[in-house]
Amino acid sequence: DWKAMNEEMITIIRAHGCKAIPLVAGFNWAYDLTPVATAPINAEGIGYVSHPYPQKRPKPWEPKWTEDWGFAAKKYPLMLTEIGFCGPDDRGAHIPVISDESYGEAITKYCNENGISYSVWVFDPQWSPMLISDWNFTPTRQGRFFKQALLKEVRQ
Repeated sequence: DWKAMNEEMITIIRAHGCKAIPLVAGFNWAYDLTPVATAPINAEGIGYVSHPYPQKRPKPWEPKWTEDWGFAAKKYPLMLTEIGFCGPDDRGAHIPVISDESYGEAITKYCNENGISYSVWVFDPQWSPMLISDWNFTPTRQGRFFKQALLKEVRQ
């Protein structure tokens, strides 16, 4: 089961002297952390992660995010290790990443209000949803959005 498998992996990793912080993902391509509510991982010094792409749940996103993974941030370290979007006509558009800046605004606001860290996927022009369109680092639509969002955070 999910809990036992993660606990065993953490034990094995630590038995080899690794000092890294284990990051534990949930189900549905690392989106769903609901098992943490009733059966958290029995290990110290871990963090939980989620990949809440826009099409994982319909709008309004925020109550569903709280239900599916956001609740964990009230008790445990939580990081969104993949967020991002691309428009339906953008290169690489596919389910579950198709959306627009409204997703970017909602997810960054939710993270800021709930003390959740995040990283945007992906700094590569071949994978999507991409932040750059080429190796000259020309920002894509989402690249421009998240650059401004992060600059806003730095300036506050």
